[in-house]
Amino acid sequence: MKQQQSIKLHAYWRELFADGNIPERSAIEPMAIRDILGDTFILEFEPSGNTVYRLAGTRLCAAYGGELKATSFTRMWAGKDDETIANILDSVGEENVMVLIGCSAISKSGRGLSLETLILPLLQEGEKHKRLLGITTPVSRPYWLGMDPISTLSLSSLRIIDPALDEQPFNTRFTMIRQKTDPVALPVRPSRRVKHLTILEGGRSERSNDQGLNA
Repeated sequence: MKQQQSIKLHAYWRELFADGNIPERSAIEPMAIRDILGDTFILEFEPSGNTVYRLAGTRLCAAYGGELKATSFTRMWAGKDDETIANILDSVGEENVMVLIGCSAISKSGRGLSLETLILPLLQEGEKHKRLLGITTPVSRPYWLGMDPISTLSLSSLRIIDPALDEQPFNTRFTMIRQKTDPVALPVRPSRRVKHLTILEGGRSERSNDQGLNA
């Protein structure tokens, strides 16, 4: 985890997770993360199995060229990456793990950009697999972002994190997972299996102005 926005959201989520329970959606206070709201989103699992944006920050919507609410989170992922991401989202929602995603983005005019996305589990009235909290941040913010919409995403890395083991600084106990054709995670000790994934021991991040979420 390298982007300050991701670190801030993780730190806030960790405060809510202090009692060892996954936070409720209702516990998220926008004013507590107001400086990163522009890049923040909430996902909703639909009965159909699709995962859509329920809320999305204005800066994020601008980067993708329009309102994201009710649109599929996997819609712009290239090739089989959409299936991989869908499986990862299901695991975050069902197994209450966190995921850090690295990807390459291509704009409509062919410009390239690297993005970091952090996705965290939430409960909805005590039920899991209902909502997810996340943030997407460009590794660098080029002048054209928000004017030349991102049109395609390609997965470059995945990190799966078990919150219960989340105690050491980030980037000290991870292997970067390069995505080729299948969602395979390379284990580093200690680790455990959850369905088709290997959950790696994570780490607590250091804590370190924008517009709010579009409802």
